[in-house]
Amino acid sequence: MSKLISTLEQLHRMRTRAVDDLSLKLASQKQLCQRFENNINALSNLANGMATPTDTRAAMMFNQASYKRNIQRVIDWQKQEQALADIEARTIQGHLLTEAKREKSLGMVLDDKRAERQRDRDRREQKMTDAVSAQCWLRQQILRPR
Repeated sequence: MSKLISTLEQLHRMRTRAVDDLSLKLASQKQLCQRFENNINALSNLANGMATPTDTRAAMMFNQASYKRNIQRVIDWQKQEQALADIEARTIQGHLLTEAKREKSLGMVLDDKRAERQRDRDRREQKMTDAVSAQCWLRQQILRPR
């Protein structure tokens, strides 16, 4: 029983470590998603915040249009990366949920085995106490004057 509990405790520690690792990975992935969101917002503000040129020369208008196009391509790329990061975050969250369930169920089994071991100890102690009590009673019966 003790070896089984020791093995279960080791497995439980491994599962807990896996849950902790996945929690950290999920937090990191969520930060990455937030960075993409911040980049998209900053680039959108940059593209939308450009003043309309007062100088209507063709070269200036061409440069500005080219600049906006390039910013829009970066925005589109960031949106794609954000979508992939969101998918990865959901995948990690699913794995985390699975590992957390496994860790919890293993914890429950471990608690049950510990309780069972304690009940066995209590039973042995009670048997010893009963045996000592019976011996004392028998001695009193034998030594009692009739």
